Amino acid sequence: MTLKLSKKQKIGLLAALAALFFLTYLSLCFNDNVWTDEAFTIELLRSDFAGIIQGTASDVHPPLYYLIAKCWTLLFGSSLLSLKLVSIAPMILCMTAGCGIVWKRFGYHSALLFVFFLGVIPCTMEYAVQIRMYSWALCFVTFMGLWAYEAYLEGKWRYFAGVALSAAAAAYTHYFAFVSAILIYGFLFLALLWRRRNKLGNWLVSAAVSLLIYVPWLPYMKIQVRGVSKSYWIEEITWETVREFFPFLFDMGIPWTSALWCVLVLLCAFLAFCRIRKGEREEGSFALLCLLVPVFTAVTGIVASSLIRPIFIVRYLLPCMGLLALALCVPLARYLKDMVFYAMLLLLFCTGLVDYGQSVYREYQWTHTKETEEFLASHVQEGDIIAYNYETYKLIYDYYWDDTQKKLWQDIDLGSAPYGTIWLLDTIYWPTPTQEYLEGYGWQKEYMGNYGIEHNDFKIYKITRIAPEASGL
Repeated sequence: MTLKLSKKQKIGLLAALAALFFLTYLSLCFNDNVWTDEAFTIELLRSDFAGIIQGTASDVHPPLYYLIAKCWTLLFGSSLLSLKLVSIAPMILCMTAGCGIVWKRFGYHSALLFVFFLGVIPCTMEYAVQIRMYSWALCFVTFMGLWAYEAYLEGKWRYFAGVALSAAAAAYTHYFAFVSAILIYGFLFLALLWRRRNKLGNWLVSAAVSLLIYVPWLPYMKIQVRGVSKSYWIEEITWETVREFFPFLFDMGIPWTSALWCVLVLLCAFLAFCRIRKGEREEGSFALLCLLVPVFTAVTGIVASSLIRPIFIVRYLLPCMGLLALALCVPLARYLKDMVFYAMLLLLFCTGLVDYGQSVYREYQWTHTKETEEFLASHVQEGDIIAYNYETYKLIYDYYWDDTQKKLWQDIDLGSAPYGTIWLLDTIYWPTPTQEYLEGYGWQKEYMGNYGIEHNDFKIYKITRIAPEASGL
């Protein structure tokens, strides 16, 4: 039994899937959760364009995402929902324009699977709504991969131009997207050298254009690399760290899900190899190379971390997830009969529901942001101060409270503090002030409960002056 659809029905199904994933992502945006990197983005977007360039130059990332987000805020405002929509946009672009290219080259079933895989790979759903550059980097790297394949097959200048522009955009968005772009250029060069040597000149022009576009940023990149080589926050990469890569990318809160995803990846690699053996060299090789880009990106990060200092974490593989979706959908679609194909789509849909449930929990239940805001709003009175004892989290607190409401605990002189009550957000990164210490300055503390904001957990202590009669005066 086969299910026949007209072209209009097929387009409608793809559009409906893209709309479904948009609504899914949108439903995860109605919260007030901000973690450190998102707080940095929000703070940076308060600057003008020159300030954004200067701010990113002193940070560790290129500026393109921030410039895109700044343009967005000028049009649609800078609310938290608006900023999250900036990250959703490139995911939907991949699911519409990207799947159109996949359909043209690999068939409708591949396009349908591409949208599904892109939407249900667990890590993509989490980061598609974060106020960071990962979804844009994913979009640029994915389109570069698709256009590189078109350039190899067709040899037309417009595809090499697409490769050049998407490579430059990826490099301007994230440095490990830059690594992935270099790998795609390298694989395209080898493919042309093997089968299309007359198009090597096109490749050279494309690579030169990408480099010329990127030249203005190279001095800033050099400064950032020099700074990171001296000190950086990422911990040493061990075999245990590498083993955690797979749960981060594929775990959905159900036992063995990351292992099942790994089995699926290996199966698709085997099917791609089988297609090469059967004479379908181009499509099979494309799928394998799409899989090798994230693998070699990770290897590059691990080696660089070993030779210089730790600079790589697993979320830097997120820009490659569109290529992983391609590596899965291209070989798999051809080996599934129609009813088996739709049964697989149903299975993927169920896994997507599970992942969505986990995402809802992360965004709305796992964090204590709402409770923290409500508690402090109802307890902090005029003359009180919110104190925090971990300076790295200042960016987060800047989003929720202005400087007149908060102060670093280490900067408070308890002997002359003019505050009525100090509400201390006490993290594990700084010793909790003891009762004896506080009493020496005429203060006392009361534990109010465990709270937190996104990934930042803390205890709240109410610190008040000891009444004269209580102190025996």
